[in-house]
Amino acid sequence: MAYPNISAPLHDFREGKEKDLEAGKHDDGHDHDKHEESAANVTWKDRLKHFTFAWFAWTMSTGGVAFVLSVVPNRVESLIALGTAMFVINIIIYLTLTTIMITRFIVHPGTLWHALSNPHEGFFFATFWLSLATMITNTTAYGIPNSGPWLITALRIAFWIYTTCATLLAIFHYYVIFNAKALVITNVLPGWVLPIFPAMLVGTLASAIAKTQPAEHALPMLVAGLSYQGLGMIMSIAMYGIYFGRLMTSGLPADMSRPAMFIAVGPPSFTALALIGMAQDVVTAQIFPNYTRLDGITNQALIGDFLQLLALVISIFLWVLAFWFFMLAVIAAIEAVGRNDFHLNWYAYVFPNVGFTIATIKIGERLGSNAIQLVGTGMAAVLFFLWLLIMFCHAKAFKNRMICWPGKDEDAH
Repeated sequence: MAYPNISAPLHDFREGKEKDLEAGKHDDGHDHDKHEESAANVTWKDRLKHFTFAWFAWTMSTGGVAFVLSVVPNRVESLIALGTAMFVINIIIYLTLTTIMITRFIVHPGTLWHALSNPHEGFFFATFWLSLATMITNTTAYGIPNSGPWLITALRIAFWIYTTCATLLAIFHYYVIFNAKALVITNVLPGWVLPIFPAMLVGTLASAIAKTQPAEHALPMLVAGLSYQGLGMIMSIAMYGIYFGRLMTSGLPADMSRPAMFIAVGPPSFTALALIGMAQDVVTAQIFPNYTRLDGITNQALIGDFLQLLALVISIFLWVLAFWFFMLAVIAAIEAVGRNDFHLNWYAYVFPNVGFTIATIKIGERLGSNAIQLVGTGMAAVLFFLWLLIMFCHAKAFKNRMICWPGKDEDAH
């Protein structure tokens, strides 16, 4: 997640030096001095105005890490307790951030429309919904074992409400972006596809919830999950072509936007884990042949096995694509690490790799490979400590006025 209009440095021939279009107001020395000089005059009310949707990348990543902990192989009781605690705390943080965001819109009229129509902040609106998706998903892992049957019905209702909202978001948010400001194709980043991510995670939600439902409810969920997963993956493929062309013609993104390169890891990873999960749910819910039948297929009992095999093959295919994007992003991020101050887009180091980690574990489970599952467990450990480090940097940046400050956030453009 990063500032979507970011591009690689371009030559300013009038001054005979490179001009980094991505730096914007963040790297302007004059603006920096101006902000430092006026620090005493900046109130908490002023800082509230710059509390952007990018803050929900925090809860999105926290929920994602909790989700990873719920699928780690051979997890001990302490790990389950840790995941449960993160799940509950994340809900509290999410409600707190939502309250602060609503307060911002009330105290500073006009900021709501600016937040949604300004591509720099607008793309981050998706993180609000992605955070919600992770909380619903985690409810199946941490809530159902500690509650009654009512929660299964509540999850079914939540699934369809979320699917409706994600559909509206995918359509109307892109419409607003298309009409608000023309973006430059050479500035493309994977973050441009973020508004479709909430719709794509309908597949992940379906894979997590359908197995808890009766067959008559599981089947429509799985059909919706497959449909929306396809929508998200196809939209991502369209973005990949533009993004790859940008890398070839304009080079790597500027330093502050390198974390956004990890977003490209997300679509194939989440598609892989969703396909494996949904195929397993078909068997768990006993949809074929107990509940319904497919015309033209002689042995209905083989449908579940065939779907699981097909899901595994496609998932391995997608995992390699995710790995390529992952390694490209890692190399680019390491090369720029010494020149990159904290921004909220650092949480892109975490959330896309949540899908990559879980997909690795799921593939290892289906192949019966302890080695692959061990690699996935190691990835989960790295992801957890990376999340802790980023949260520390987040708190430090807020304290040192590097974020939530005039001229230093996504709304400054």
